[in-house]
Amino acid sequence: MQFDFIKGLSVFVLLFISPITYSGGVSPYLSVNLSPLLENEVERLTAISGMSNLSRPYSLASILNHMNKVRESHPQLYRRLKKALKPYIRAHSITQLSASARVSQDHHVTANQRGNYTDSHFNVSFRSQLKINNWLGVFIGGDLTQYKDHQLDSEIQASGSMIAIGTDWAQIDIGYKDIWLSPFKGSAQLLSTQAKTMPSISLSNNLQLETFGVKWNYNMFLAQMSRQQVQFKPGEFSNKDKPLLSGMHLNFQLSDRVSIGASRVFQFGGGERSLSENKLVKAFFDLSGTDNEAAVDQGSGNQIMAFSSKIDFNGSLPFSLTVEVAGEETSNTKAWQLGNTALTAGLYFPYLFTDNLSFNYEYSSWQIDGDSNDVYQDGYVNDGVVLGHWAMQPQRELKTATPGNTHFLQMYWQFNSNDIFSTTLRTAHLQSTTQVNYSDAWELKLDYSTSWHSHIVTMGIYLGQDSFGENFSQLNLSWEL
Repeated sequence: MQFDFIKGLSVFVLLFISPITYSGGVSPYLSVNLSPLLENEVERLTAISGMSNLSRPYSLASILNHMNKVRESHPQLYRRLKKALKPYIRAHSITQLSASARVSQDHHVTANQRGNYTDSHFNVSFRSQLKINNWLGVFIGGDLTQYKDHQLDSEIQASGSMIAIGTDWAQIDIGYKDIWLSPFKGSAQLLSTQAKTMPSISLSNNLQLETFGVKWNYNMFLAQMSRQQVQFKPGEFSNKDKPLLSGMHLNFQLSDRVSIGASRVFQFGGGERSLSENKLVKAFFDLSGTDNEAAVDQGSGNQIMAFSSKIDFNGSLPFSLTVEVAGEETSNTKAWQLGNTALTAGLYFPYLFTDNLSFNYEYSSWQIDGDSNDVYQDGYVNDGVVLGHWAMQPQRELKTATPGNTHFLQMYWQFNSNDIFSTTLRTAHLQSTTQVNYSDAWELKLDYSTSWHSHIVTMGIYLGQDSFGENFSQLNLSWEL
């Protein structure tokens, strides 16, 4: 019996949905990696107010709930957020609209930008909302990217388009919702915005729940991936059906300043793989028996997990310390031991010695690229682009798996009320093999943003060298509502 999306949904509901006890309304979300200036202000809020932020997108309900905590201590931050979030508060509005003109002759996947490449020469994105009543909201969004003089055609994505039904403790989102399963801004090992947004159905709370004095959040989803060759019997492959991806995230706020979380994604189905509900339930509780020790035709799929923690330090120089450990399935057939582990650690200063400067540094290191899999020939990808860490892209293109590490540094300098200069630096080192000699990669993004007639105009340059030693560059001029 073939495993389709509807059957997957039934198993998903069976596994995860449980009754909860109080109600409220649906909430819009702040877009992920779309409005960097607004997102930087919200990240400042999370560090100052103790808002738990181990995954994204952030709900408007959660942001507004924590804004009151900084109204007296950080009035400028409060005023800027209140002004920027006005469109999200209205029942019907355009919450985000931007247009970018670009100049580039090089072909390189742009980090965390939904499968876009540097040789695009024009991009338009928008998000809008219509809250019909307290329990029903409709969100329409999209991204149009045009390419010039390359084999890639112009692309339209429906990112941000979805229907939301429910309450503040159980909101169901159906459509193209961006999901970022990591507390970090520069990368996400499990799921990021590196690839195109997948169609999905998700269930989550938009305001924190509280049980025995502990505040907590949950998010669970089922998404459909792009078509790829899938091994369903030893040596036999098919791309008949698209693979599915389920995931869940839990985080607990142990105090106003300490949060811990766990995430898990499960790639399954696709091709002609026949899966039953019983096998999926077993895969959820018996990772070793259904994946590591199972034959190709008996294995349930590909599973990746992560555990994260974040501590916010308050004082004259506030900062956040975040650590995450991720891994694929199990190691040594032990369910409690992760295999192919990856470590990410970061320091974030919302105000570095002055109210005008924020600083973020993140370091990632992995033993071996855990995104590869014998069953799924293209691996953990959507339309050829990795779903997790941006630095894994070269290895996925060559179907290799080697250790590596990355550094991420980002600064925002607001030197007056209307002008902001931002710097983003990424470096990546992949260990070379006898077949592949990787180069040390780096990316530098410089942007200057200014206010013009209540709109934001940004001029920027994005350049670097990839892991194959190829240089790339892009000039960008953008306008945002």
